[in-house]
Amino acid sequence: MRVSTWIKKPRVIILLALAVHTSGYVLYRVETSNFQTVVPGKVYRSGQMAEAQWLDYVHTYAIKSVLNLRGEHRASPWYQQEIRVAEHLGIAHYDFGLSASRDVDNEALEAILGIMRQAPKPMLIHCMSGSDRSGLIAAVYLFAIEGQLAEAAAHQLSLLYGHFPYFFSKTDAMDRSFWRYVGNRSRLQ
Repeated sequence: MRVSTWIKKPRVIILLALAVHTSGYVLYRVETSNFQTVVPGKVYRSGQMAEAQWLDYVHTYAIKSVLNLRGEHRASPWYQQEIRVAEHLGIAHYDFGLSASRDVDNEALEAILGIMRQAPKPMLIHCMSGSDRSGLIAAVYLFAIEGQLAEAAAHQLSLLYGHFPYFFSKTDAMDRSFWRYVGNRSRLQ
């Protein structure tokens, strides 16, 4: 097939454009560690970062505390690096282990919100990819502390941030956890 014939086929062009767009988006998320602003000057979210990225974001956004949603992993190089950088820069560091594929109960969400209320700001919350666990906690923060409507806060759990709870993924646990928390808070008010 000649190139000119191949380019004239609309389906091929659309598929090619989607592939280029998608790969560009994935590359962007990887290069930035999926760093996103939740509330400017208060809360940011990301995936796990290399030390150079860590230092750059800490200085650029004046990060004062970090909430690691992967839990304490003292033997892991990423965790040792994170603790070392936090101690060196005087950044408060908090650990709270969550699984992206298991529902998070309301008591755990309240405990995390307690950390977020008292932690120095700006705060960075992170998990492995910055998509699921970070999305849940960002959504709960916006709803419970910033007073956003649940529908607006739920956008933190979207494909835009890499949250993909479809097909065989079990990360829909994050969506269930958020909406259960919202429902429970609504009943209490």
